[in-house]
Amino acid sequence: TGHAWGMAPARSPYLDEGVRLFEAGDYFLAHETLEEHWVDAPEDERDFLQGLIHLSVGLLHAGRGNSKGALLQFRKASTRLEPYPDVLHGIDLAGVRAFLGAAPAAVERGESLTAPTLDAPDG
Repeated sequence: TGHAWGMAPARSPYLDEGVRLFEAGDYFLAHETLEEHWVDAPEDERDFLQGLIHLSVGLLHAGRGNSKGALLQFRKASTRLEPYPDVLHGIDLAGVRAFLGAAPAAVERGESLTAPTLDAPDG
């Protein structure tokens, strides 16, 4: 069963708003908005959206000093996002995956994190 990821229609307004909130550093509202979209999303996009939700919650935890919660959410995000292409709906998943690969070591060292940019350079 193939996926038509490359031929997806215009991005959902929920995804647009979730990305806007994420980029503004409002990870709580970003995760809430993405959850609204996740509820009605096509089955083959649910893990993609859950991955972005986990990323948002992980950054929320990291910002509150909850390293254990951040690490758990980042692991979940990595698992959910792994099967998707490097860019999906204009989201730079390659950049997100690079962040998720480096974040655990930074969290363990107690370093502050710089969130990835979600919008792909050409998106």
